[in-house]
Amino acid sequence: MHIILTGATGTVGSAVLRQCLTSPNVTKLSILSRREFALPTGDNLNTSKAEIIVHANYTEYPSELLDKLKGGDSCIWAQGISQSQVSKDEYVQITHDYPLAAAKAFSSLSNSGKFNFVYVSGEGADPTEKTFMYFGKVKGRAEKALLSLSTQPDHGALRLFNVRPGYVWPEEYDRARSLPQKFLDRTLAPILERCAPSQMSPTRLLASVLVDLATGDGEPLSGDGIEAEGRTLRNVAVRRLAGLND
Repeated sequence: MHIILTGATGTVGSAVLRQCLTSPNVTKLSILSRREFALPTGDNLNTSKAEIIVHANYTEYPSELLDKLKGGDSCIWAQGISQSQVSKDEYVQITHDYPLAAAKAFSSLSNSGKFNFVYVSGEGADPTEKTFMYFGKVKGRAEKALLSLSTQPDHGALRLFNVRPGYVWPEEYDRARSLPQKFLDRTLAPILERCAPSQMSPTRLLASVLVDLATGDGEPLSGDGIEAEGRTLRNVAVRRLAGLND
């Protein structure tokens, strides 16, 4: 399958990138990035199937770019940023506007008539926007907008999944992590892993679930932690699908 990936240099996206390069189910990988970067190397990492496409404006997808992406079967939207690093308007644009624009543009790419769009959201996302947490309001707004888009006739090919990881924990040193994040990784993460493992999202296992969703049949899921008629996965569902028994 041909997967489109954003956020490949971030904590979640870099883990997804490595998973895509090792997965036999991924035959082509188109990476949208603001800049060129070196692909990871190592055993079982097939970089020959990956192409980095430099793209600056994530609100627009010109025909030349869509031609390069034609035949794409799915997208893992791992692009994101902490609300503390940008203004509120910028956070809305990155968290809500960018993925919505992409889902609209990508819905007609697939030759199969189905396109899986996997949006990396987060625990605390609230589609009702009643939460006091700003990131929860905006991520919830994005989830609701994407689900609504997938029901519209013009975008009927979309098979939407909102995935809500908990505390995203890189299992190896991650240069993309900010200093506050690295501090929490060293202090809070070990405590959570011991006392509340269900709140943890190890990047390797999270990436495995995201790629499985992207390469799957796009049908609704069921079970503990599955909401929105099979389209939203809480962290407990992510851990269950990754084979963790909490």
